[in-house]
Amino acid sequence: MPLARSNRHPTHLRPEDTLLLVIDMQEPFLRQIHDKETLIKNATTLVLASPVLRLPVVLTQQNTARMGNTIPEIANPLRTDFVPFDKLAFSALDDDAIHSEIRRSGRRQILICGVESHIVVCQTALDLIAQNYLVHVVADATSSRTEFNHQIGLRRMSQAGVVLTSTEMAVFELLGEAGTIEFKLVLEMIK
Repeated sequence: MPLARSNRHPTHLRPEDTLLLVIDMQEPFLRQIHDKETLIKNATTLVLASPVLRLPVVLTQQNTARMGNTIPEIANPLRTDFVPFDKLAFSALDDDAIHSEIRRSGRRQILICGVESHIVVCQTALDLIAQNYLVHVVADATSSRTEFNHQIGLRRMSQAGVVLTSTEMAVFELLGEAGTIEFKLVLEMIK
């Protein structure tokens, strides 16, 4: 992967400073989600690409006892010893364990995917902005039950300083160049 360059725009994702936050990808939430297939495909791509890009992953589950575990497409590619963070709060930052894990990572750029755009994703992103993190929300790897709520959630976050991106935009920005082993591996995931 290319060396960090000082002439990059301040919002440019850097793999050494980015953490992937995957929010509440549980079956009960996904049943009625707008464009569910695209959401799952793109969130899965981000999870699969994370070890190649050397991104730590924080995975949340809302009320696991009641809502169940993360869908297999997202959970299975993670390490066998990977433990998701169970939460009740809508904002992941209101959970001390999640907030502590994000701080402990030392990463200052947070790349977010998951559900729902206008509730948990939005509240988490706004709280991360308030803590001076650079937040990128992957618009095609987030969604809500209705397209309207998804769009209004994206608009609210963008107005508050969140950078909106797409799966391909984020992945290629993190790669930085073609011709590397990482590029070839990730290209297979995107196709």
